[in-house]
Amino acid sequence: MVNKSHVMPDDDIVNARTRLPPLNALRSFEAVARQGSFAAAAADLNVTHWAVGKQIRLLEDWFGLALFERRPRGVKLTDEGAALLGDVGVAFERLSSGADRLRGGRPSRQVSGAVRVNVLVSFALHWLLPRLPDFHALYPGIEVRISTTSRKLRYIGDAFDIGVRSGPEEGAGLVSHPLMADERLPACSPALLRQHPIRTAADLEKHTLLHSASTRGAWAQWLAQAGAPRLRAARHVEFEHVFLQQAAALEGLGVTLASLPLIERELAAGRLVCPLSAPVWSAPAYTLVLNAERGKDPAVETFREWMIRGGLSSKR
Repeated sequence: MVNKSHVMPDDDIVNARTRLPPLNALRSFEAVARQGSFAAAAADLNVTHWAVGKQIRLLEDWFGLALFERRPRGVKLTDEGAALLGDVGVAFERLSSGADRLRGGRPSRQVSGAVRVNVLVSFALHWLLPRLPDFHALYPGIEVRISTTSRKLRYIGDAFDIGVRSGPEEGAGLVSHPLMADERLPACSPALLRQHPIRTAADLEKHTLLHSASTRGAWAQWLAQAGAPRLRAARHVEFEHVFLQQAAALEGLGVTLASLPLIERELAAGRLVCPLSAPVWSAPAYTLVLNAERGKDPAVETFREWMIRGGLSSKR
């Protein structure tokens, strides 16, 4: 039975709807903001690049202001767009929570099975594992088996259901979907910053720059974007893995060019800081790679949807 005291009068419902921007356009807006380009958003939504562009123009016309800065490589949120994204993210999260409450958790909790997840070590340590307890609480009937490697998934065969890689992978039986943008900024411990402040890119010459074997060219590309391509740092130290590079930054050994989605917790806790807000260097987006033969399995499909929701929240 419906509690009528909680039901809005018809006139109020109509007035509320007239104040809302087009909801399909908001969905496209969120996807472009998360992916960093119209093309990646179109792939994520399974629509054309033209359709996404049309929805963004519709939304910008509705507000009467620009939400994105168009750039040669992708787009960047304007200040107004960033403010809107925060509100849209909260609204989508509330809708998702409301739907879960209405369902009472019954359909999700009844899903059972196993899903084999193959991810990069750094992604597992800093993104997936901290979120995994939430997944187990939501879906106790699903067993998650995690393996880590940087090998191309096409060489692993059918020994995985879902993988996460930097950029898409092509191969028979593989389906790639963008998960979230991999944006990077210099990051270091607060103690290191107190010793030698970093106000411009030129100040990095007083610091040790931290590298990893898989990201050797990242600093050079960032410095070129920052207008300091010939900068000579005090020292360079290279590690075999990205997670060691990040651990070194936490210990105050130098400055790393960090993947922002992977240092969310460290930034929130104040263990790492980003002294410079620009330029933001974009690496290939984190991508979900599905084993097409297992894509319709309920456990695999549930885990995939949960991962995508996590990618949305990481953008906020």
